[in-house]
Amino acid sequence: MMVPVTHRRTAKLAVLAVSATLLAGGLQPGAAGAKAKIELDPGCYLSNDEGTLTGSGFKPNTTWTAKLSGTQELGNGRTDGRGRIRALFTAPDYNGTSGTRKLTLSVTDGPNVASTSFLMSPLTASFSPSSGDPARLRVRWRVLGIGPNRGVYVHYIRPNGKLRKTLRIGTSDDLCGALKTGPIALFPFRYEFGKWTFQVDTTRRWSARTTPRLLIRFEVKRPSRRRGRRGGR
Repeated sequence: MMVPVTHRRTAKLAVLAVSATLLAGGLQPGAAGAKAKIELDPGCYLSNDEGTLTGSGFKPNTTWTAKLSGTQELGNGRTDGRGRIRALFTAPDYNGTSGTRKLTLSVTDGPNVASTSFLMSPLTASFSPSSGDPARLRVRWRVLGIGPNRGVYVHYIRPNGKLRKTLRIGTSDDLCGALKTGPIALFPFRYEFGKWTFQVDTTRRWSARTTPRLLIRFEVKRPSRRRGRRGGR
């Protein structure tokens, strides 16, 4: 069983709050004929994650409106004297569990429309196969939404709740924080029987309060007389 642990945000489903910056020397009108465009940074989000929306080429000092997939209104604000936008973006809820989803954000001031795409990702970690002889079991780890370009660690928590070992399993990619490993020994050390917890996060030092973190339970069962050692979730 995988249990994601993250901070809960109190922000609404998706909110855009304008924050215009005025340059010294007064406001200047936008360039005539400039094509409106917008960008989101970063380009991938967990549910209710925050990012920055920037835009240019819009009408100066006018109201703009942002929509998701061209229909769901997310928020609005005002352009600055150069027809630029700088705003806080809050991603919508995402209930996917195994992959990313591409969405489109559009902004219009009336005559001008610009759009960009972004990805929504779940925060998840798993390994397969999830059962077998713990002494020989080699698994492939799959992590998604952990954050871009991060070292990914598995902290092995013994049945008594104490840390046994921390293992770095790789580095997440530069977009949605995905990691896929080759076969790795599930237990690269002598294990004990009982219910283990594998905590997956991006910190070298284990803490039960790290966020975000993903918890995976795995039980190593005592062998019966007729069977060898077996383990499973």
